[in-house]
Amino acid sequence: MPDERPSRDDVAAAIGARRELGPEYQDAVVDSFLAGVEKEIDRRVDARVAERLGDEAALRRGRERGDPALVLGFVSLGTGIPITAISASEVGFGGLLVSWAGIAAVNIAHAWSRRRTR
Repeated sequence: MPDERPSRDDVAAAIGARRELGPEYQDAVVDSFLAGVEKEIDRRVDARVAERLGDEAALRRGRERGDPALVLGFVSLGTGIPITAISASEVGFGGLLVSWAGIAAVNIAHAWSRRRTR
């Protein structure tokens, strides 16, 4: 975020304009300068509020939905146990390898899809 504070030059320009225009325009020059300062303050406050709300919203979304990768990991392990028992008893070691290769492929595909969306 660039530093857009009123600089010494801005203050000097406002004072110079006040001197050139005379006392009848003093209030207008001061009001104009203060309006610029107020606008900058509002912009900074808005930026900070938006940043904090964005951070809080992201945390809230993460808590509400949970981590999809963690959920998929638990589901993979939960389904892997009965798949292992069935494939090993029915087909043997080859079936066991094919079953776990399928589970691993689903997890890898999910990880790649999350990487592309970031």
